[in-house]
Amino acid sequence: MFAKFKHWCHFKLAGQHWPSLSFAQRMVMIKGHQYVVRTATETDIQRIVNIERNIYGTAPWSYAAFQVELKRPQDRLYLVVVDDGLVMGFVGMSIDWYKFDLHITNIGITPGYQRHGVGTYLIKTAINYAHHLQLRSVSLEVRVHNLVARQLYEKLGFRERRIKHRYYLDNHEDAIDMKISLLNKEGSK
Repeated sequence: MFAKFKHWCHFKLAGQHWPSLSFAQRMVMIKGHQYVVRTATETDIQRIVNIERNIYGTAPWSYAAFQVELKRPQDRLYLVVVDDGLVMGFVGMSIDWYKFDLHITNIGITPGYQRHGVGTYLIKTAINYAHHLQLRSVSLEVRVHNLVARQLYEKLGFRERRIKHRYYLDNHEDAIDMKISLLNKEGSK
């Protein structure tokens, strides 16, 4: 705890401020299909909640929870993938400026778009964003039984750290805490 406070004091005394997170809208080609990737807005929240319902049967996060997240531009960033005007995927990111970690809070792809490279694109975008911010790591949790996601994360370089027992509120399933280090072999950027 003291180390975090010391880091915060050093950062503030140097006259620096936590930057607002931003992401420039872009057109991307994923497996031969063109999409728009942009920062999520409040008008996207209902679609994001609907995507979660389609995936999980219930939405783990409420509309209000996403509203709160979008109102924190210093440490939260949500991106949406849009196809023909319809949000069909999203990723949420939380920055821990004290630990220099980007945490992927949630990711969801409409079932009809799954296994088309969109999720992989969003995870790689999060990793690249963390590099851009000169962070040290990217972390996430995944359901123990979600083997497809676990394999994807491992393929992208994430490693299991520990089990978080009864982590998910909907069914009390365990989560696997995973992390990828962005430090090079010498331990520096």
